[in-house]
Amino acid sequence: MDTSKYKALYLQETNEHLLGIEKGLLAIEKDPAEASVLDSLFRHYHSIKGMSASMGYEPVMKLSHAQEDLLSLLRSKKLTLTTEITSALLYCLDALKNLVKRVEEDLPLEVDISPFVKRLKSAVEGRPVEARESAAPAELKLSNVMKVEGKVFDDLLATVGDLFMALSSFKSLTHISRSIEFKDSVYLLGKSINSIHHSILSARMLPIEDLTEGLPRVIRDISKQSGKKVELKVEGAGISLDRAILESLGAPMVHIIRNAVDHGIEPLTERMQAGKSPEGNITVRASAKKDKVIIEVADDGKGIDCDKVREKAIKSGVPAERVRAMTDREALMLVCLPGLSTAEAVTDTSGRGVGMDVVKEMTEGLGGALVIESAPGKGTKIIMEVPRTTSIIKTLLVRVEGEPFLIPISKIERVAEVRHEDISDGVLKHNGADLPVIPLGRLLGMEEETESPVYTVIIVESGRDENAGRLIGLRVDDFGDEMEAYIKPLVPPMSKLWGVSGIAVVGDGRPVFLLDLPQIVSKAAHGAY
Repeated sequence: MDTSKYKALYLQETNEHLLGIEKGLLAIEKDPAEASVLDSLFRHYHSIKGMSASMGYEPVMKLSHAQEDLLSLLRSKKLTLTTEITSALLYCLDALKNLVKRVEEDLPLEVDISPFVKRLKSAVEGRPVEARESAAPAELKLSNVMKVEGKVFDDLLATVGDLFMALSSFKSLTHISRSIEFKDSVYLLGKSINSIHHSILSARMLPIEDLTEGLPRVIRDISKQSGKKVELKVEGAGISLDRAILESLGAPMVHIIRNAVDHGIEPLTERMQAGKSPEGNITVRASAKKDKVIIEVADDGKGIDCDKVREKAIKSGVPAERVRAMTDREALMLVCLPGLSTAEAVTDTSGRGVGMDVVKEMTEGLGGALVIESAPGKGTKIIMEVPRTTSIIKTLLVRVEGEPFLIPISKIERVAEVRHEDISDGVLKHNGADLPVIPLGRLLGMEEETESPVYTVIIVESGRDENAGRLIGLRVDDFGDEMEAYIKPLVPPMSKLWGVSGIAVVGDGRPVFLLDLPQIVSKAAHGAY
């Protein structure tokens, strides 16, 4: 197992335990009768031993084990504390510090610890020993790792967002300024802000493993309640995400797992009759895709009955004509309607029609997208596509009916200036194929744009549904600068607005909405405007 990614955490925790040991040894030297200090010391040594064994640092493990054994004798009162024993423990503590320092500096750990173990034995037996130099030179040193509240990084990221907005104003001024010095200064300022942004994002990144390591307990508890046996497999857990995004995925993940165990995985007899393994299987798989992370939760259960979903949707009030015109993939997404559940029975954990609507809302609230794939008898796969980092993204400023909006650069294929006569019946010939061109204002419910000799068309790729891979043109009035924008989430009641996923304050102080392209493109692709 690759333990290198845990090294910083190991060093932080171990150094804290070493500090606790030093305080404890000095305390019991003054008051040997203080039993609580002995208990605390024992826990410190035991923790260092366990962590070192897990990391493969054998000398550290063996030396801490030897000292733990001595503490055990003192706790059980089989041994009386003496000055010699305290001195021996302090001497070996310095040796432990030396070993941990070698770990920190990536030096070999091939160190003979037998002299230190002998010193402990001599102290226990009451045999005199030669006075020795300290095993580690006396020094005052701070840890290289600091514990910092997540809010500190949130505040720093917000500040960097403000800096990016100010930078966009300076960049606009460079277009009209003739000063080379000013332009160079703005360029250097941009490099510095980008560097700070990168450092903050790096500090906020956490592996998906930090979230998925709690899933075995979740599955165990739900399985016990349902009487089913379920095996969990996690792949790609080393991929990192921004802490805020990873934290927000916790609730959706639990909803999906509950549905998979309760309503996806069949009871034992049904699985055996279907020729499946007695134990149900759930796989959580993460993979990177440019600036996105794809998280899939797949089970090998009975799948989702699309006809039953259609029936439930019609009963819940969705127009029958619309439901019957849907493809199976579109019908599957109906399970995300609030209150719609295809469960035969209500359990303590699911089946009340709440869950998938929350999953969809939270995923899209992160600037992501949700897709459901299912095959009868073969299982269901829930796919969440979320951004790797949050808040500050590269955007393009566009104008629609005089109003400014932001579009994520990552979603844009290209920007084109198109003559009016080149668009026929809403279709533009692009690279030998028909490209639908839709007025963005009409999609947003604004007044339709007036005819113009030349149009600005933002060409974007459609989402992960059945239209994936197709290009669609969004007609706008014009476009402005590219800018790094600090995107703030929408709060109620604005969070219910269609077609927007966040808001940013641009350089001149105006609030500007970030367009929710997956929603907009889906509506455009289906002609729902």
